[in-house]
Amino acid sequence: MVLRKNTLQNIFLIILAITISLNASINPLLIQISSINFIILFFLCLKNNDISEKIKKNYLDNNIFFIFFFIYIAYLILQIIPLPLSLIKIIAPYNYNLYASINIDKHLWSLSINPSNSYFGILNTISLFLIFLTFPVLFNRSKYLMKFFLFLCVLGFCHAVFATYWMLIGNPSIFFIDKIHYLNASTGFFVNRSVFGTFLFLSAFSGLYYIVIFFQKNQITNFTFEEQLKSKIFYIRIFIIFLSIGILTTWSRAANFSYILILLSFLLYSKISFKRFINPLSTVIIFILVFDVLVMALFFGNAKLIQRYVETSFLREAVRLDLHAFGFEQFKNFWLFGYGNESFGQVFKNFYILPESNSNSLADRVHNDGIELLGEIGILGTLILIFVYIFYFKKIIENINNKKQLSRFILLFLLILTFFIQSLVDFSLHIPGILILLITILSVGLIDFKNNNY
Repeated sequence: MVLRKNTLQNIFLIILAITISLNASINPLLIQISSINFIILFFLCLKNNDISEKIKKNYLDNNIFFIFFFIYIAYLILQIIPLPLSLIKIIAPYNYNLYASINIDKHLWSLSINPSNSYFGILNTISLFLIFLTFPVLFNRSKYLMKFFLFLCVLGFCHAVFATYWMLIGNPSIFFIDKIHYLNASTGFFVNRSVFGTFLFLSAFSGLYYIVIFFQKNQITNFTFEEQLKSKIFYIRIFIIFLSIGILTTWSRAANFSYILILLSFLLYSKISFKRFINPLSTVIIFILVFDVLVMALFFGNAKLIQRYVETSFLREAVRLDLHAFGFEQFKNFWLFGYGNESFGQVFKNFYILPESNSNSLADRVHNDGIELLGEIGILGTLILIFVYIFYFKKIIENINNKKQLSRFILLFLLILTFFIQSLVDFSLHIPGILILLITILSVGLIDFKNNNY
């Protein structure tokens, strides 16, 4: 059965929505389901000859990027392959010392100290590879990109409304969602408010990007209320307002700070790029900032968020900084190959010395995505990723003198920069659904606008 492009787009959006909505696919079973769905979608795309040819062209146009990405996946697979203990003694002495201290008669060990967790990380990375291959082909024109960004904005809006309602009634526990720690914060189907806030600000980014594409495409000089309704800009405004409510009521400092950075980035971009046209983008952003500070302060109590910034427990922050230091120390111990993708929890159990008062405490994350990634993949994996980023940016700065491609470069760069800042105190990029959503948005960078009617 050969499916049309529109049908394949809809399937992609459904898979993406399921992957994100069910607790951001943090459960191993959900990771497997997500990976299987993207693999099935990829094969469905290959059955469509036209789509298949464009996927091949996407690969050939960005072959060095995909080759290094594939090498990175192969490297992650190498980490979980059982190797002779004698070989590990030579290439990874710290791993050997750990394994030798375990009194088990076993002659084969992997470089990853938790290969089962690393396996699920590899499945998610394969999904990212398939997204980079298929998304630029399925959504290669402005109307398709607007469809994607509108869908994501609506999805975030639905989650924000539902999560805010749940917060107001006390966040009941249901199915596999446990709300014991977040009874007074909006989290919806997500188990962590920072992760949920990150998803919402990515949805808001999508809504703002929709407005940018619309104005670039139409160059409107007179934008009446009726025209706003027809163009969906009015609804985007409403969606972003509710997304703002959802982000604020997570009371997550990291997510709220990132959201403010994104709003200011779009505000600056709109002032520079839309000088000659009516610009509702600036109006929307200014309204959100004022609404956030004045109206929501009265209804929800912005003082609560300010209190989280000002009166944060020094003890709690000291624990987080201690995790950062511990994570960096483990990177130095496993500096060459790393201790394995998604294996920090096992490292923490093996090497972290807990005080007697917290002897039962466990940490699955460093709360610093960069330090954790360095520890997981080591110097070799980091060098491979650097080449992946280099060739990604090389693609998005091609023909940067074109206004549409310049805007793509600026907005995607600002998004990456915002995530880099957030990752210094957060772990959202290690959540499968969030990483898949971010990579889907970044896949816009591989669209070849030169050969499409943008």
